Amino acid sequence: MNIKSTPISDPILVGTDFSELSRSVVDYATKLALEESKSLHLAYVMPIVPEDSPALLQIQEVELTNQVRIVEKRLRGSGLKVESTLVMGSAAHELIKLANESNATYMVVGTQGLGGLERLLLGSVAEAVIRKSDRPAIVVGPQAAAIANKTIPWKHLMLACDTAEGVTEAARLAGKIATTHQAKLTIFNVKEEGIESPSEHQFEALEKMMSRDAWLTVKPECIVREGEPAKEILRMVEDTQADLLVMSAHSGGAFLTHLRSGIMAKILRMSRCPAMILRDLPSAHHENTRHLASHPSTIG
Repeated sequence: MNIKSTPISDPILVGTDFSELSRSVVDYATKLALEESKSLHLAYVMPIVPEDSPALLQIQEVELTNQVRIVEKRLRGSGLKVESTLVMGSAAHELIKLANESNATYMVVGTQGLGGLERLLLGSVAEAVIRKSDRPAIVVGPQAAAIANKTIPWKHLMLACDTAEGVTEAARLAGKIATTHQAKLTIFNVKEEGIESPSEHQFEALEKMMSRDAWLTVKPECIVREGEPAKEILRMVEDTQADLLVMSAHSGGAFLTHLRSGIMAKILRMSRCPAMILRDLPSAHHENTRHLASHPSTIG
């Protein structure tokens, strides 16, 4: 089962399930597509339920096709070029496949950011997308959904990290976005008890990863605070009124390279702005660096 419009290249891919949260997510993706002069790919993945009869599946397909077409028509009214897809399968797998096929610029998904069993049921799509996709994923949590549209255009980005290691691709992307959008960039580190503060050469490593031109153009502010990571990241997002939180993820071990397992859900649940997460390649984690310049950091 698969309905498609004319294929479009380099779109912003947004997943929807027609829930109240996903409507806010689609609106956010729409505004982002307009801001970035991109097309929009709207995707709904119908879950596989073995107990459903062929007749019931056909009824559901017709109903969902109508819903997808209605949303597609509304979005085209915004002046966007829109493609819509309805496909059956595993949501994360199919969204990643669609993103790869269309060379999507960003994947946009929503999450309830809940814990325990609810997290497994409602947050598994966003989590799987982050863990398995090599493309930037923008996750819109329940707190961010209400004001997500107001965070575009991006004027202030916050890159959260612990050291230079493990944020290579995220740093490059943050630098590129900040340069393109002429946005302010804050690089933020949380120093936990018993862990050494990031040294100057680690910030210099970030400069090399971001590119010296981007660093000199954006002139990011580097801030270090002590405390519990999730709490301090959320406080910093609030203090800076960031429009986008940028973080790095990898497919194994801890969910994020700079965060212990379980902290991610709290950040996504409570963050006032969407979070862009990019999975780093393991080979990039240990890039050798040299001293390039002296950069200020602030203990807050």
